[in-house]
Amino acid sequence: MPRSSPQNQLTPPPLLSSPDSGMIVFSPSARILHMNGPARALMALFGKSHELWPQMAPESMPSILTEFCYDVLAQLQRRIEAQDWTQFEMRRICHMVTPSLLLTGFGVLNSTNREIRVVLTLTPLPSTPCAATDSRHLHPPADVHASVSNAIS
Repeated sequence: MPRSSPQNQLTPPPLLSSPDSGMIVFSPSARILHMNGPARALMALFGKSHELWPQMAPESMPSILTEFCYDVLAQLQRRIEAQDWTQFEMRRICHMVTPSLLLTGFGVLNSTNREIRVVLTLTPLPSTPCAATDSRHLHPPADVHASVSNAIS
């Protein structure tokens, strides 16, 4: 029986953590440049105007998305100014819809033309009644309203 090699066990998780996860790419002005199918489906949770969102102005989108996009852009700008090229991600939980969504933001700088992009993933969180009583599943205090940054090596 073949054994799995240690290299296979150390592979990083995929950008989209589940098939239900969606991805949105934003410009520096928080305009949507790309939205995949799962993201469109998840955006429908916010209301009926979801079909128009790829063309909508940032002020017409749910505020949690535009604010989070601007937070990721600000973090990326600080890192650029400090010449810190370490990859990072920021996370926030959106409780405005059911199921709640884990928002994960990545700042991306194109080294050729210095264009900035924000990649946002939306992942539905499981809503199980026992999760609230099981300490292994508790979320950080204050529902992560403040950004949490992690360096990825």
